[in-house]
Amino acid sequence: MTKAEFLEWKTHPMTKAVFNKINERIYDLQVELGSQAGADVRADGMKVGAIQALQDIQDIDFDEGDAQW
Repeated sequence: MTKAEFLEWKTHPMTKAVFNKINERIYDLQVELGSQAGADVRADGMKVGAIQALQDIQDIDFDEGDAQW
């Protein structure tokens, strides 16, 4: 994958739609944490982990080392 292909993918309408859904999920998880934190520590940790994982997906960036895809 070239940097140009990566940038095209990032700006594609379907990619943007998926990222919007990811944003919605992050928000929903944050709201759940805000209203239920402390009731189930394990569930809290899972929600925090899910938020981090989703944010990691959003933060994906092109790395020259990835050009071998």
